[in-house]
Amino acid sequence: MSEPVVKYEIEDGVAILTLNRPKSLNSMSLELINGWLEKLHTAEHDPAVRVVVLTGEGRGFCAGGDLASLDNLKTTEERRQFVAQAGMVVKLIYSMSKPVIAMVNGVAAGAGFNIALACDLCYAAKGVKFIQSFANIGLAPDCGGYYFLAKAVGLSKAKELMFTARPVEAQEALSLGLVNDVFDAGELREKTMAAAKQIAGAAPLALAMMKKEINNYGASLDETLTYESMAMAMLLGTEDFREGIKAFSEKRPPVFQGK
Repeated sequence: MSEPVVKYEIEDGVAILTLNRPKSLNSMSLELINGWLEKLHTAEHDPAVRVVVLTGEGRGFCAGGDLASLDNLKTTEERRQFVAQAGMVVKLIYSMSKPVIAMVNGVAAGAGFNIALACDLCYAAKGVKFIQSFANIGLAPDCGGYYFLAKAVGLSKAKELMFTARPVEAQEALSLGLVNDVFDAGELREKTMAAAKQIAGAAPLALAMMKKEINNYGASLDETLTYESMAMAMLLGTEDFREGIKAFSEKRPPVFQGK
C-alpha cells in the first residue's frame, strides 16, 4: 500500500500534517489538495487536537502548484476549479477554530509561501527560502497571496516581492515579520513542537475566540469592543475559567477541557 499524500499524526494534543510528495518538493496536485483538506477537517473536528502543525516531507515545505497538473488543465473552468480548490486549503486554515503553525522545513514557493502566511504562526529552518515565484512562470498569486502578504509586510514590500519573484531567506523573512522565529534545521521540529504543545495547554475556547477576532483585524473600535463583551461574557461562564481561577489559587498549571 502506498503512503498517503498527506500524513497525519497526533502528539500531545498537536496534529502534525506532513505533505508527502517529496520528489516534487510537495507541490500541489489535486490529490494532495484534497488530502490536505480532508486532514484539516479531521483535525478541526477531533477533540483530542488542540493545535495543528503543517510541514513537508523531504527538502521542501511546498513548492506551490504542481506544474504538470496545471498544464493538464485544458479549459478555463477546469483551471478555475483547481485554483478555487487550492484556495479552500487557505480558507480552512484561516477559519478553523484551532491555531495552525507552519513548520517550514524547506522551500516555500508560490502558493506554498501563501499557505505559510495563512497560518497563525510560522517557524522556519535557517537557509530556507520563501519565493513569490508566480512572475517567473507568467502567473499571478493565488491561495490568498494578495490578502496575506500585504498585511504582513505592507503594500510596497508586497509589490516588490511579487513583481521581482526574488527569494527571501529565512533570516530576512524574520526581519520582515513573515516568520515568528528561525531555528537550525536539526532543531526545527523540536522547537516548533515545544511551542505547539505550550499553546495546546491553553484554554481551547479562549484560543478560538482570540483567533476569530484577531483575524478580523481592521474592525472598528466599536465593533471590537462589542465582540470583546460578547466573548468575555461567554468565557466567564465556562468550566475552563473556573479551572483557571482554581489552578491560580492552588499555584499549579491549569488543565483545560474546552468546556
